Amino acid sequence: MSRRLLWVLGLALFLILLPLSSALAFTDVGSTTSYSTAITDLSSRSIISGFDDGSFKPFDPVKRMQFAKIVDKTLGLSVSPNDICLFVDVPSNLDPTDPLYPDHYIAVCAANHITEGTNVAKKLFSPYDPIKRAQVITMLVRAADQFHPGLLAVPPASYHSTWGDFDPTHATNAARAEYNGLLEGLPLSVLDPFGYMPRGEVAQVLDNFLGLVGGGSPQPVGQTGQVTSVVDGDTIHVQLGATNESVRLIGMDAPEMGEDFSQQAKDALTNLVGGKTVRLEPDVDIRDQYGRLLAYVWLGTTMANAEIVRQGLATVYTVPPDVKYVDLLTAAQNEAKAAKRGIWGATSPSPISVLSANYDAPGNDNQNLNEEYITFKVLVSGSLIGYAVEDASGHHYDFPDRIFQAAQTFKLHTGSGVNTQTDLYWGASQAIWNNDGDTVKVLDPQGHVVTSYKY
Repeated sequence: MSRRLLWVLGLALFLILLPLSSALAFTDVGSTTSYSTAITDLSSRSIISGFDDGSFKPFDPVKRMQFAKIVDKTLGLSVSPNDICLFVDVPSNLDPTDPLYPDHYIAVCAANHITEGTNVAKKLFSPYDPIKRAQVITMLVRAADQFHPGLLAVPPASYHSTWGDFDPTHATNAARAEYNGLLEGLPLSVLDPFGYMPRGEVAQVLDNFLGLVGGGSPQPVGQTGQVTSVVDGDTIHVQLGATNESVRLIGMDAPEMGEDFSQQAKDALTNLVGGKTVRLEPDVDIRDQYGRLLAYVWLGTTMANAEIVRQGLATVYTVPPDVKYVDLLTAAQNEAKAAKRGIWGATSPSPISVLSANYDAPGNDNQNLNEEYITFKVLVSGSLIGYAVEDASGHHYDFPDRIFQAAQTFKLHTGSGVNTQTDLYWGASQAIWNNDGDTVKVLDPQGHVVTSYKY
């Protein structure tokens, strides 16, 4: 065999074994394809993906519900079944590999004011509609202002954007986006701002966004900063360098504004850290689903999280894996309970009401436990941790640490199963509710009966 033939065979083998780039992994995306670099980058970050046939389809439109998921992933926002979508036209469970899609992703976008839907009065989102360029740009500008204040400068009065004054709301956002390089790489002069934005263009503007925020890395924590304001009993604003960050105190949960002891919790936290320099200590998760930093807030050797709990103005609320100081926080709560401080010294209003009791299951009640259930309605958004249910005989059930939204309904089944937002399971081995009459009692964390239902 000649040396030349050996060289050709060796080169061929090298090319066969050479790993393909992310862009070339899509059958219809090559090095000369428009927006290929952005598509490659976002694909490598697992923000976007292709189709089952190996294609990416860079010129296909993007549905509004698809963009909601993409923008959540770009921002690194946490999405869970606890994020309840309030738009009435949004479906659920459209992707068997992702049970959170699309309703929970859309809920997070709405909660963070990234989207307002297409009809606020009718609570419509139009999830199947292809998203327009102007809508994409406005949503990204809102995201920048929400999670990276100051990232997008306001153009000077002399600045003239490519699209001009095409819309009262979107034009201003488009001008800011263009001025700051968010639309770099798009041929704006030949594009319609109200035209549908294809997948390749979406990839480009999202890649530009990540470039502007330094690759999408979270803000550094574990540092000191001055508290600029106190929002409520468990949320503060802290100046970290050039960024004023929203910080959620983790491991505890204070009453929501308007609830009993909410103002006292805010006042106590203000007196403790307001205007002072604090140190933020992270746990495992860096941010919550709303983009807030998660931290234990230290003022010298005093942890504000534990101190508010110790004063009886918040309850322990840990979400794994962020459980670093659960023992310290639990000890603070036990002290508050023993001293009957704050919320532990008075009866709390019930956060739920009993709608009905399905006490007589078909057939033998003891053999059909999950058809014996109580239906509840949530009156106040938040966790039911600390609350319990009892019957007239004293059978006792403690609610799990799960967040519910106001007006939501759920069932408490007597038998066993996997807890969801609509169904909880007592785990009892025999029927609880007497067919000839009983009382459903809801107890607050102090053991007081705050509401009851007789049948």
